[in-house]
Amino acid sequence: MLFLSEIPTPYRLPLYRRLAAEPSLEVEVVFLAAAEPDRPWSLEGELAGVPHRVLRGVHPRIRTRRNTFVYEINPGIGPLLLRARPDVLVVAGYSVFAEQVALLLAPLLRIPFLLHSETHLGKPRRALVTRAKQTVLPRVLRRAAGGLAAGTAAAEYLAANGIPRERIRFFPNTIDVDAYRDAAEAARARAAEVRARHGLPERYVLFAGRLVEAKGVRELLAARERLGAEAPPLVVAGAGPLEELVRSAPGVHHLGFQGRDALIELYALADRCAVPSLDEPWGVVVNEALACGCPVLASDAVGAAVDLVRDGIDGWIVPADDPEALARALVAERPAGDVSRGPIAGWTYEFGVAQLLEAVALAAPD
Repeated sequence: MLFLSEIPTPYRLPLYRRLAAEPSLEVEVVFLAAAEPDRPWSLEGELAGVPHRVLRGVHPRIRTRRNTFVYEINPGIGPLLLRARPDVLVVAGYSVFAEQVALLLAPLLRIPFLLHSETHLGKPRRALVTRAKQTVLPRVLRRAAGGLAAGTAAAEYLAANGIPRERIRFFPNTIDVDAYRDAAEAARARAAEVRARHGLPERYVLFAGRLVEAKGVRELLAARERLGAEAPPLVVAGAGPLEELVRSAPGVHHLGFQGRDALIELYALADRCAVPSLDEPWGVVVNEALACGCPVLASDAVGAAVDLVRDGIDGWIVPADDPEALARALVAERPAGDVSRGPIAGWTYEFGVAQLLEAVALAAPD
């Protein structure tokens, strides 16, 4: 079984490791690049347990208003598929050269393929792009053996573009939920030491993510400005082009990029975690915060909110690009229950492995 993935990500590698340990599967992951800008992850140790290779290529960057898009070009994808002829090919999208070639070549080589998608119908798109996808995607996906969706919103997208619903399974973006919950409880037990080390106020809203336009950083700052003196302190863990804007905003404590252990401490003590993205296919920060017991304030552009945030119970869902609604949610009463025992409790690696095995059985029943 061959996975085609753009880059290694910290939330996907543990799932690959679990799949590689399955006796019924022989797994290899082909990455199209070792890393991308604005994602300063250090993953060498985690990659060691994943059967993988990084396909050589060039990686031109395209800067848009909201983000940096990297169009990986890997000429070796065709020869690789000709040599490997996997029983099942999983293609993680269709936005770059190697994925596009794989989707066209797999049917010609009689390789059953599953399209893995994070995107959803609520993603902002230009009308021309929407029309092009409506024309092209169904023609490509009708040849797919099935689909793997990051969540419910992505499953609806795949179904709308031609993959029968009964052949779609979840391949979730997730984390080790129990490990995060336990680490957060340990952090709360030493709250005074954690607050002192990070310079944290007693009560704060946390933003954790890349400081780019797509993450709704400006909208979050505008919402706090509306609240004036009532605005809760904002702790920001992240790096990116909007750092100067964040650092210059009153009432904001900018910590820069933080690793997993530090983030767990920040989630554990936060009053809520704001994910006000304008464009967010999934948003693993939602998984992380909820697993740590931190309610999530998400925009309706965040794919993870559909599956993991029950409005008013696990947090709040507000319209994207609406600073007024965001401002109200920043000071809304915190939910009373333990959000780590909500929907996030079932969104595990074990769930992902079970769903993947079902999809493989559909794609290659022999």
